[in-house]
Amino acid sequence: MKIKNAKVWTGGKALEQRDIGIEGARFVDPAKLDPRTDVIDAEGLTILPGLINAHVHFCLDGSNDSVPRLISEAHLTTAYRAAAAAEDTLRAGTTTVRDVGCSGAIGIYLKKAIDAGFVRGPRMLASGPCIVMTGGHNRFIGVEVDGVEEARKAARLNLKMGADLIKVVATGGVITSGVEPEHVQLSALEMKAAVDEAHNCGKHAASHAQGEQGIANSLDAGVDTIEHGIYLTPLLIEKMLKQGSVLVPTLTPMRRILLSSGEDKLPDYAVEKMRRTSEPWLESFRKAIAAGIPIVAGTDAGTPGNPHGSVAVEVKFMVEAGMSEELALKSATSVAAEAIGLGGKIGQIREGYVADLIFIRGNPLDDIHTLDNLCGVMKDGEMIWFNPGARDGLISKGWIDPALP
Repeated sequence: MKIKNAKVWTGGKALEQRDIGIEGARFVDPAKLDPRTDVIDAEGLTILPGLINAHVHFCLDGSNDSVPRLISEAHLTTAYRAAAAAEDTLRAGTTTVRDVGCSGAIGIYLKKAIDAGFVRGPRMLASGPCIVMTGGHNRFIGVEVDGVEEARKAARLNLKMGADLIKVVATGGVITSGVEPEHVQLSALEMKAAVDEAHNCGKHAASHAQGEQGIANSLDAGVDTIEHGIYLTPLLIEKMLKQGSVLVPTLTPMRRILLSSGEDKLPDYAVEKMRRTSEPWLESFRKAIAAGIPIVAGTDAGTPGNPHGSVAVEVKFMVEAGMSEELALKSATSVAAEAIGLGGKIGQIREGYVADLIFIRGNPLDDIHTLDNLCGVMKDGEMIWFNPGARDGLISKGWIDPALP
């Protein structure tokens, strides 16, 4: 396949007018294509790499009561919901995700079903259930442990099921009642046991870490990515830089809850915690940008009031909070690919890379909101859909939200 007349973003400060060659599932030099190959005329469109969302929860549906619904419904029903969320996510232009906490083995087996081709969804990396302390945050999508050996065994069991990474929970959080973002949960030693098991298998480890001491414990445990990172300090930033740790700030749930109307009926405790943490959250994000910490887009999709769809909402919020358009786009493409262990394979429109891409109208380097003008999606060289006048349909399906900046 050859795509001609497109403006292409290849990771720089400007779009390039160029043709794109695709053979099988990969980008190739268009000059080497068979002259009889199919041609798509992308005149007037901009092409970007398929977007990457490094933090989702497919077993939560993003409704205001997503947590009690998960707790009360049948496991098989949750699996069907997760499959539907995966397809919506792909069609919204997110071609790769990390599912960093899912009830039981649903996320892992959803990933296997997508890989096998009988469920349509984005490329997935799945952690399986989070590893949490007894009574801890995210226990409804986790496995509860006490002590180093239980943490180690939980990690080994997840890896046995086929987990692509290990997720630990270092602090309380917003969506679980009775816990606080600032409070420590798993200890550094408990987390290190789980993290070591991931690294022993050549896999990554992520930590839900919001409070200062929990972030410090996570870094001591050797995690690769800090999820949320609300209370960063200069010393923690210095340590992240030294260790090469990555920040996945997940501004989307905070911004969506704060922008929601009083009629949305989100849990009062969650709204209060979001309001209390919003300023330090944004300040930590800005400090991380200034220090040069690698930052990766993740929406935390599935949490209350935070439906599945495009990771573009996070990219837009990051620009709103002070990130440049270029860095924000990289946070959902090349930088994200490196951070999740898929560098050299996805995240760039480059010969030999997997042919994931999206078509939009406009230039996101000038106006990041043009990411909402989605006109088509390709994954693994397969055109998922293509329709230059599709934006209204995306709004009606809820994949993009025109009410959000």
